[in-house]
Amino acid sequence: MAVGETARRLAWFVAIWLASVAALAVVAYGLRLVIN
Repeated sequence: MAVGETARRLAWFVAIWLASVAALAVVAYGLRLVIN
């Protein structure tokens, strides 16, 4: 496998992971606002 392909796949994985973490943080923050 080419190095560029591995780097691109890793970049996609990191981007998706960061997006999911950000979405969870926003949901948790919204729930805290609603509960309080």
